[in-house]
Amino acid sequence: MICPTVRGLFAAISIGLAPLVAGCAASTQSADPSTSKAVASAEPVPKVQDCGIVTISTPCKYICNGKTYTTYQLTKLRMDEEKKYASGK
Repeated sequence: MICPTVRGLFAAISIGLAPLVAGCAASTQSADPSTSKAVASAEPVPKVQDCGIVTISTPCKYICNGKTYTTYQLTKLRMDEEKKYASGK
């Protein structure tokens, strides 16, 4: 059984994240799909500290720029970016 204070905290966090998630999703929509692809390729790799937590589990899920990523996906994106810069491309 969950303590009332923990249940209230969870509800407050859930209510607090709902506008954040909705706002991120609404801000990334574009009428022209080719434009969104060009912008997506120009965006930097998302960082965990710049994202919102969606679920705390194994693995954790984050929302960055309107997309949901796991911890492992964010790590892979960052490491691929580092390899790209190391190779000089």
